[in-house]
Parts: sequence; structure tokens; C-alpha cells
Amino acid sequence: MDRTPALDAICYKRNFLTEVIARLDFVSPVAGIASELPKALSAGLLRYFPIGEPQPMFTQKIQVLPTAVAEPPKKEFTQWNFFGMRREKRAVLTPNFLFVSFNTYETYEKLRAEFLAILTPFFQGFPDAQPSRMGLRYINSLSFDLKNPLKWDGYLNRKLLSLFSFPIPGAEPARVFHNLEVAYPDFSLRFQFGMHNPDYPAPIRQSVFVLDFDAYHQGLIAASDVQSLLDKFHSAIQSLFEQAITPALREVLNAD
Repeated sequence: MDRTPALDAICYKRNFLTEVIARLDFVSPVAGIASELPKALSAGLLRYFPIGEPQPMFTQKIQVLPTAVAEPPKKEFTQWNFFGMRREKRAVLTPNFLFVSFNTYETYEKLRAEFLAILTPFFQGFPDAQPSRMGLRYINSLSFDLKNPLKWDGYLNRKLLSLFSFPIPGAEPARVFHNLEVAYPDFSLRFQFGMHNPDYPAPIRQSVFVLDFDAYHQGLIAASDVQSLLDKFHSAIQSLFEQAITPALREVLNAD
């Protein structure tokens, strides 16, 4: 999927994002990362995530036999945690996966640059690392003061709200959440949306609507394809987000 100029030109002044995550999983553990990081990789991380907090971890498999429970030796490794100066973002590396997570999101270009600044020295240091899954996820939590907390058609595409008009006599909605999964030629996208309800199982009283977009590729990925795949994920998510919202919500997103 090509990034169209129309989508590239969109940049809202504010957002309702609670978390944005870019993640890469590996077919098998990357043994060399268990105890130390290559200097170039550490430099790339510290440039954007200057607070390092490595954490010792271990894994252990328990085998249940007919007469006993066998406990093989623990496998120890370091989980490499790095944070932004205000702890507004995080990068994590383990032998099995790596990810970056932003609680304060600015632009896709920044996320892309910082994710690739980690991946480039990572693959230089561990050329045999084989990605098995890659994902990009945007979690939006729209919060408004609506007279009717179920009345979202002013801000969201009405086609997303069909179940809100399905009446059940004598009862009030306590949670309304949908899961739509679609397959593109070379990746999938899971779109979860609705009102999860922070007061559940009580009836919905707060006007909080979630738009959760999770694009991912499951299967072997060449390191050289990571960048283009990340762009495809973002284009698909951005396009679907634009379909989901109305001009009224765009005005809110562009308000000073």
C-alpha cells in the first residue's frame, strides 16, 4: 500500500492516543543480547531513550512426568529497558523480542526514525536474527462530555455505531465492543472499537470510546523489508482512522 500525498499531509495538532507500539518478535532467542548490547546499539538507544534500566530476568520450563515434576535449570537473561527523559516513551529489548512504546505521541515520522535507529544497529550486531512477527498498534481513547454517553454519531462514522441502536428492553448497555479483522495482501489489521466502560459491570455512564488499530505481519520477515512494512502498516491505520471519524472530530483534533 503506497502512502498517498493526501494522507501524508494530515497532521493534527492534538490526539487522543494513549499508547503507540512498534514491535518485532524473533523466531528463536538472540543469544548475544542476553548479557550485553553492542556499542552501536547502545548508542542508538541512548540517543533517544537516555534512561537505561536493565532488569535481570529468567525463564524456566517445568516438565510434568508420571512420577515427578522436573525443573530444568533457569535460563537467565537481561531485559534492556530504556526510557525517555520524562518517561513518556520506552524501548525494550530481550532475546525474544524488541519494541518501542510511546505514551506521548507526536508524529509517525518520529516513531519511525527512533524505531529504525534501534533496528539498524541491532541487525548489524546480530545479522542472523530472524524476525517472525512485526506489528504497529495505535490505541485511541476518545473522551468527551456528552449528554448521552452512547450518542457518538456527531464524531464517529455511523456505520461503526449500529449496535448502539439495538435495544434490549429493561436493560442498559454495560459494554459495547467490536472486533473487525481484515487481510491485506501482505499483512493483517485488527480493528477493535467501542465502549469498554471503565465502570464495568455497571451501565455505561462515561463518554469514552476506544479506537484500537493493530496492524501486523505473521511470518518470516527480511530485515530489509521492515521499513517498508512499517510504512504500509501506518498507511492502513491512518486511512482507517480517517474513515472512522467525522469532520466534527477533525475540528477537535485541530483545535488549539
